[in-house]
Amino acid sequence: MKSIPSRFGELITLFAALLALPLQAADLSADYAWKPLKIGGGGWVVGMDISPTEKNLIYVRTDVSGAYRWNAATSSWKRIVTAESMPPDSVEYGKYAGVDSLVSAPKDPDIAYMSFGGKPWGEVDGQIFKSTNRGDKWVATSFGNHHVKIEANGEGRQEGERLAVDPNNSDVVYFASKGDGLWFTRDGGAKWARVKEIPAGAPIHGVNTVVFDKDSGVLDGKVPRSKIIYVTVFEGGVFQSKDGGETWANIAAAGPGNASHYRDSAMGPDRTYYVVCDNEKGGVGSVWKYSVDGKWIDITPDHEQGKNTNYWGVAVDPTNAKHVVVTRNGGKMFVSKDQGKTWIFTLFRLNSPNIKWMHTQTNYWLSVGEIAFDPFDPGKLWFAEGFGVWWSKELKAPLIEWQAASEGIEEVCGNDVIAPPGGKAVGAMWDAGVFYFGDPDTYTSQRAYPNFMSAWALDWCAADPKFLVGVFQNHLNFKPHTNSSGYSTDGGQTWTRFPLVESEKIPDELKYGVIAVSANSTDKIVWCPAENKLPYYTADRGATWTQSSFGGPTTTGFVSFPMSMKPLCADRVLPDTFYFYRPEEGVYRSTDGGATFTKVGNPVSNRYNAILKSTPGKAGDLWFAEGLVGGVWHSTDGGATWLQLPGIKLAFNIGLGKAEKEGGYHTLFVVGIGDNGHGIYRSTDVGQSWDKVGDYPLGIFDFIDAMDGDKNEFGKVYVGFCGSGFAYGAVAKKP
Repeated sequence: MKSIPSRFGELITLFAALLALPLQAADLSADYAWKPLKIGGGGWVVGMDISPTEKNLIYVRTDVSGAYRWNAATSSWKRIVTAESMPPDSVEYGKYAGVDSLVSAPKDPDIAYMSFGGKPWGEVDGQIFKSTNRGDKWVATSFGNHHVKIEANGEGRQEGERLAVDPNNSDVVYFASKGDGLWFTRDGGAKWARVKEIPAGAPIHGVNTVVFDKDSGVLDGKVPRSKIIYVTVFEGGVFQSKDGGETWANIAAAGPGNASHYRDSAMGPDRTYYVVCDNEKGGVGSVWKYSVDGKWIDITPDHEQGKNTNYWGVAVDPTNAKHVVVTRNGGKMFVSKDQGKTWIFTLFRLNSPNIKWMHTQTNYWLSVGEIAFDPFDPGKLWFAEGFGVWWSKELKAPLIEWQAASEGIEEVCGNDVIAPPGGKAVGAMWDAGVFYFGDPDTYTSQRAYPNFMSAWALDWCAADPKFLVGVFQNHLNFKPHTNSSGYSTDGGQTWTRFPLVESEKIPDELKYGVIAVSANSTDKIVWCPAENKLPYYTADRGATWTQSSFGGPTTTGFVSFPMSMKPLCADRVLPDTFYFYRPEEGVYRSTDGGATFTKVGNPVSNRYNAILKSTPGKAGDLWFAEGLVGGVWHSTDGGATWLQLPGIKLAFNIGLGKAEKEGGYHTLFVVGIGDNGHGIYRSTDVGQSWDKVGDYPLGIFDFIDAMDGDKNEFGKVYVGFCGSGFAYGAVAKKP
């Protein structure tokens, strides 16, 4: 029998060993509430479907951020592509994308069909889903077995709707693909087949619109269906079937011709069929109508703004067959009250009293998605375009005043998000630049002034957290100031270009990339551009820039530069100290404001989606997230030595927020794969244990390209999605 002191000693030893083990992760998801950082719109709404049989049943689809259904009671849109609405085997991190096509069934408004692929960029094998409850739940059809390519963010994304449901039979559906021809089902998606008579069309656009003539009669037989159908093929013609799709004839020769660039089509209530064509890449911009008795008439507006122009949309008022509208890319429109015999030319003005930034923008170019008349509100035209959704009932010269209707749509592409101590969250994104979120729960977010087109990276100064720096680069190379990188002295509300940027004398290779500002000086900044170029530094707030020296290496080792990668940071305490990760050798450190960098240590080599961040208030304290292939590492000596933390297998992004207790260590947030599977995790014990605080915020299973913790409120974390805006999670307040 052992003595009591001996047994007590063993227990102490065992207890100490247990303390050293990683703690079991808890799932706190139920304690967290997730909300969008409200911007409203901000991305291309490329398609719209308005039910002809049910009032206020409207769907819109986007090129990178799923789809939405209109809620007339709240005048807002509900997201209907979510982790909860999609089949489980279609939900996976990073496989969120735009919607290729979405339409309701005219005869049965509860039924909808959607073409969707699980990849945000590039062509993928598409799937067509069916819903019997207006998009609240989707089920896959058998279409995916045919491996037909779709690309919701491709060049042909705004050409009418590629899906069409027979108004006389909700089981008869056609799908016009970009590269694999025309497909159909006559049993609600159980079986699909290709229409062999219809050519594939020119690449990227292919077969692009399908329109049924509802009043052409119904074909008798086993599968009743509308007799007449029209199909456009880009550089391939216009095809008509008079026997419900059994046979097809190309009718374009006497009208627009086979070589035309068909963009959109529509059917009037008197059965007149309309098509519009663009003038890009040798095409002839034109507007045509086809009568019930089989005659083509060229109705292209005889106006200096209308001849051979870039037509992208057409709409016919279902309550008035004579009322026709066509639009050019850019948003200028022609309106006819006599079916195209005469036209009036209109400019536009934007009115957005609720979403403030839309109301104040000076944008005179609207990227056309779709125009469509409301069948239950005569003369009301809806317009889906590059910033959101609009409507107007005053379609008259000299301009149309569009009323904003984008509440609920969040479609900016996030590149970075920061939450400086004592300040508000600031988000950087493609297309719309930077937004300052004074109140994240209202549509009062401020778009940065001056208006930058795209923002790629942000940082704040520890000595003056209201001082921010940002990389701004117009990815479409619009002049002047394609490069607009600069700084803010008011926490991100207004910005000033760096002097060398303002004078347009900045070194040519200084564009895109990441940026960091010294802990002790708002004048000392390091900027690492893209395209494998070494960082540059300034000691005079951007009046001059000099390339850093790495003592041998002449490139960063990053041939490409993913927006989610952040391999540069400044120490949050030590003066003039910066860190940079080179995949080949590891972490380099500069203690002279970025002039020279010296290798100090290596958490792990060859990580090309890495995130390197420093801890506020802790000198030499660094965090490294490996990205898509590994976990989390921690250094407390400025990068010289590294310790891999338990509990996180893959760390896609990392952020630091306020400590749980005053004077304690900052709360860590990671999105990745931990002990409780995929999700967003937090640690309040320096990474020894990780609690899950969410799975897919707002049901969005998009890549999270940016992440930061709130420095003022414990538990709050901000994320920026690849194509679905920004969101924040916080501990839910008890009622």
